[in-house]
Amino acid sequence: MKRIIGRLNPEDRHVNIWGAGFSGLILGYYLKDQGYSVTIYEKSNKVGGKIQTKKTAHGLAEKAANALFLNQDGIELIRELKLEPIIATKKLKRLILLKGKPRRPFQIKLFTKIALNAYKKPPLISDGLTVADFFEPLIGEENLKNYVSPALGGLYAETAEKLHFKSIFPQVGKRAQLDSYWAFIRMLMKHYKSQPKLETSGSVSFEGGMQTIINRLAEILKKDIKLNSKEPTKLKGNTVICTDAQSAAELLKEARPELSAELERIKYKQLSSTTVFLKREIKSLNKSFGTVIPLNSGFHSIGILNNKAIFPANNPNISSYTFIGHQEVGRKEIVEDILQLSNEITQDDIEHIETTFWDKALPVYDLQLFLAIKKLHQLASKEQNLAIFGNYVAGISLRDMISAAKNFSRNPADYAENP
Repeated sequence: MKRIIGRLNPEDRHVNIWGAGFSGLILGYYLKDQGYSVTIYEKSNKVGGKIQTKKTAHGLAEKAANALFLNQDGIELIRELKLEPIIATKKLKRLILLKGKPRRPFQIKLFTKIALNAYKKPPLISDGLTVADFFEPLIGEENLKNYVSPALGGLYAETAEKLHFKSIFPQVGKRAQLDSYWAFIRMLMKHYKSQPKLETSGSVSFEGGMQTIINRLAEILKKDIKLNSKEPTKLKGNTVICTDAQSAAELLKEARPELSAELERIKYKQLSSTTVFLKREIKSLNKSFGTVIPLNSGFHSIGILNNKAIFPANNPNISSYTFIGHQEVGRKEIVEDILQLSNEITQDDIEHIETTFWDKALPVYDLQLFLAIKKLHQLASKEQNLAIFGNYVAGISLRDMISAAKNFSRNPADYAENP
């Protein structure tokens, strides 16, 4: 389990939290549950950060995360918040764009390559190892480009050449070498089987979209949140910085210059999220979760979500798709992608397009982030009243952040972990 950076003094029963995005809200919720009082300072006029759901005349448009992928902590949180989850449709196809068409990723050529190389010894697991370095001897450069990079790009918005192996596969722990790729596959299978069986599994959303969980947390914390805050950052008493790394670096620049310098090293990826409402479905994405798209494929998007198939209850009357891109896009680029996927769709079929661009959408899980987090843990282990939390710290997913916040709130002074 990845841990929030730093520690708090449990004898001081008040905590100041800077930032009312998901990390600030979920940590505030769990700290209150443990008997702490909190004050959450938010410089903007709204909570939730990037998690926003816009209600349009045609349906819901998620501006960032479209679902919560469950673990036990996520299930318990939903129950505590008295929310009724909408469970994603089971057994939807997961597709990858190959030769211009969305196809199932289970290609004979790929599995033949894995079978032939399964007992080959992988590279040494050094701090500098990338995902591409690890997998290329197993599957080759072409399969890496066509399968691994798009699949991981759907989660991390980055290619295998840039993603840091230990960060993406923390299950390897401190191993320096594996006997074979088959040993790596067995290790992942063993880890998967060791996870507790869940009463509800998969992804969930809510009536009204992901904004619903934000609104519920904000309702519980409404007396503790200060919007449009002009309050200067003070490291007096227990303080947790729950902003993106760059904003955290600025907040800590004067008080903790060493921490600030490490935070500045963390890079972010730009992303656009465009929800398109169509009068008819894109047939090549029928009964699918969506498709991931390799780079240099002629598309502006790196992935497409089939919203109506995933959550039909939130998209009852119209087909809805979300196109994820690396750059800011307009209607022209999205229409080009739609027409490449289907020659049956025309511009008249487009009811509405809703686009959001995030300049700092996701942290880049590269070697630089890995080394920065390692150094931040070393520096912050000396702190008694300061912690740092965000999706660059404890995992990129909402469920990772829920578990990290819950565990930290139970014992915020414990720094037994050796990061």
